[in-house]
Amino acid sequence: MMQTIRITWFRAVAVVALGLALGACLPPNPGPTGLYLGTQADIHPTVTPKASPVTWGSAPPIDEHYGGTLYEGTPIETQDPRPPLLRQGDEPLRLWVADPDNGVKSRPAVIWLHGGGFAVGIDSMYALANSTGREYAQRGYVSFSVEYRTDTTLVGAATAGGRPASLCQWVQDNEDAGDATWEARREQCKRNIIAAQQDVQGAVRWIRKHARKYDVDPSKIAVGGFSAGAVTSANLAYRSEDVGTNRYFPGDRLSVSKSRVRAAIGASGCLYSEDGGPLTRIGDGDAPLSFIHSRYDGAVPYECIAETVGVARSKGLVAELTSYCTERGHAAGLYATHQAATDEQWTTFLARELDLYSGMRPPSASPVCTD
Repeated sequence: MMQTIRITWFRAVAVVALGLALGACLPPNPGPTGLYLGTQADIHPTVTPKASPVTWGSAPPIDEHYGGTLYEGTPIETQDPRPPLLRQGDEPLRLWVADPDNGVKSRPAVIWLHGGGFAVGIDSMYALANSTGREYAQRGYVSFSVEYRTDTTLVGAATAGGRPASLCQWVQDNEDAGDATWEARREQCKRNIIAAQQDVQGAVRWIRKHARKYDVDPSKIAVGGFSAGAVTSANLAYRSEDVGTNRYFPGDRLSVSKSRVRAAIGASGCLYSEDGGPLTRIGDGDAPLSFIHSRYDGAVPYECIAETVGVARSKGLVAELTSYCTERGHAAGLYATHQAATDEQWTTFLARELDLYSGMRPPSASPVCTD
């Protein structure tokens, strides 16, 4: 995703809401192999077929290339894999479910969000459901890999990866306040980031509305993501009051309370400032957060998540961060390198913050990298 800390739109802050008191009636911590913590040999998840996603809602498209050739003239040029616009001109939004299929009737859920700089990754939702989603389903979580609107605009010269940067990456890497082109693209990036946030908030409301169908406990919904998905995860933690005006499905009431998640996890994301100034949106009632990040990440600057966590902790919120101070891995790659440690971090965090077990270890407050 982004590189310099000031996109003049979001800047670092990952807050995490005060942990709710754990009820004395809950079972004791069973150790790392227990349900919701370790994978269960007797759980065999079912995953929505790739070709048969659930359409959970719709919204006006934000991509001028929708339905045509995407990333034209680049190594990733492709025909748009997204479904046709609906009759009223809205873009259908889909999800894939990895269900534990374990007979439990009221289960915690994790909404998983792909990365891609809010521009690429539009055909990766099934893979996310069938990999990380499936693995967490085998722990007992109902996993939803949710689609959000993307803007496939690429700008600038080709990067080392062989394609131009996403619009938001370009804005971050080429800050030039006052330049008309930069300012226009900054506003477009801002719109894209807000659209992703509000789309996922709509999905949270939809899942709550259909909680009985999916055997989900509506009070135990978390969100997790990678790169742009982790940025969106942080936004759901700290900007939950901004639900927008789009009604995504029949009966959608745009309720702030029904748009909130109980916890946020992520790899290589942060909360960006709206105006380049101090982070001021973090406060009481925000969700707890648990992230990982490398010091030399070339896409999302480490300084952003360090500031996010610092502000959150200064306000008494739970904000966990595991920093890899000599590494440069990003998002799914960083997670793969440290998967065992990260899964232990995230499942312990979820078990505590979703009130799944009592007696879990307290939140970590690991220091940030100092050089």
